[in-house]
Amino acid sequence: MFSSRLKPTLFRISTKLTLAYSLVLILSSTVIFSFLYFQISHGLQEQERGVLSSKLEEYRNRIEVRGLGEFNDYFLYIPNYDRDAALLVSVFSPKGEVTFHHEPFPSFKLNMEMLKEEMNRHRGQIFEFAMREMHGGDTIIILGTTLKDGSRLVVGKSTESLSLQLRNLQKIFWWLLLPVALIGFLGGLFLSNRTLSPVRELITSMKKIEGGSLSTRVPIGGSDDELEELKVLFNKMLDKIENLVNGLKEAFDHLAHDIRTPVTRLRGRAELALTSEGDVESYREALQSCFENSDKILNFLQVLTDITEAENRSKKLKIEKKFISDLVKEIMSLYEMAFEEKDIKVIQKLDSHDWAMVDAKLISRVVANLLDNAHKYTPPGGEVTIETINQTENVIIRVTDSGPGISADEHGMIWQKLYRSDKSRSEYGMGLGLTFVKAVVEAHDGKVSVRSPVKDGRGTEFEVLLQKMS
Repeated sequence: MFSSRLKPTLFRISTKLTLAYSLVLILSSTVIFSFLYFQISHGLQEQERGVLSSKLEEYRNRIEVRGLGEFNDYFLYIPNYDRDAALLVSVFSPKGEVTFHHEPFPSFKLNMEMLKEEMNRHRGQIFEFAMREMHGGDTIIILGTTLKDGSRLVVGKSTESLSLQLRNLQKIFWWLLLPVALIGFLGGLFLSNRTLSPVRELITSMKKIEGGSLSTRVPIGGSDDELEELKVLFNKMLDKIENLVNGLKEAFDHLAHDIRTPVTRLRGRAELALTSEGDVESYREALQSCFENSDKILNFLQVLTDITEAENRSKKLKIEKKFISDLVKEIMSLYEMAFEEKDIKVIQKLDSHDWAMVDAKLISRVVANLLDNAHKYTPPGGEVTIETINQTENVIIRVTDSGPGISADEHGMIWQKLYRSDKSRSEYGMGLGLTFVKAVVEAHDGKVSVRSPVKDGRGTEFEVLLQKMS
């Protein structure tokens, strides 16, 4: 089932994570480069404008101080030593006639008529605009100023070198993007495999469990992340499921064993009555036996029903104020003879103020189950103590016996339905008494606990805590 779902490699989570990681890395690299490209481009353009602005101011001072003739002589020597020979420099008279023009080197051409029209649209002292070169696709940045005599001085520079630098920068980026994408893919593959490793371990374990191996557990590593916590929780869940399944198997075994005996007796007595030609009295005895055995089965099923109703809180409790000591005395009167026959000393330490709001009938059965349990496992000559302790908000019922005790491994199992320890196999019982106690007490929002051994490696103490106002 799982393998068929994992076949399409393209749709595996590891593949998706790898592609997503690569895509994120490529996109983030592109965004970072775009930002840097914009900053560098803007910086270079500002640098170009700064050069033009500086030259414009220099030429304006030279013309206004030394005159246009000296300015013309100055430019005769520029190609030999001035790095700004690449600048286009023109002076226009107030009437729009060209009184000076310096061709840049390397050369580029501008449409002079369009330049005049563009200047006419900018009437400020300082103006700036951009134009297209006549025979190329490059842009020319033009800065201009109006001189004192009304003439207009303009300097221009081609962005060809700037565009070349930016194109080289773009080429560098595209060449760098390839290894970045490769690194992103390999990094994503490594990270996805490492991240999904616990998930694959879970899948492997689930396949084994699907095959019937309930004892399979996911290997626990040394990390402290969420997936490691998931594996720990998964193993705990498997522990509970395995215990539940084993408990159910044992419960069915015990159920079959406990019901088989009365049903077999009932069938045997009925068969004997049908096949024999007895008198009325023998038939009456057979019917009586059938009645007793069927009554045992019904009682067994009724206890199971009561436990289920208590656990599900579906049974409506008849809550009333009751003194627990009165309930204990009432139940003790029924068990007094049984304790005497077994020569068990019973010590009662009852608090006369131990009232609580309880369902008297159910709590009486809780006390009866605890006393019945103490009677079974306390050896002749032993001692059983039952006490009630009145507290401000709670009442405690404590039953302590001097029996063999319960091993620590069984403390959590004695509350399970139909659980019977090896020590109790020889005693009559359905394995439902303590399950009933726990279900009823918790239905009253109380708590039940066990402590064993109590003294000298022997004895068991059951404690029931009931809230006065449950």
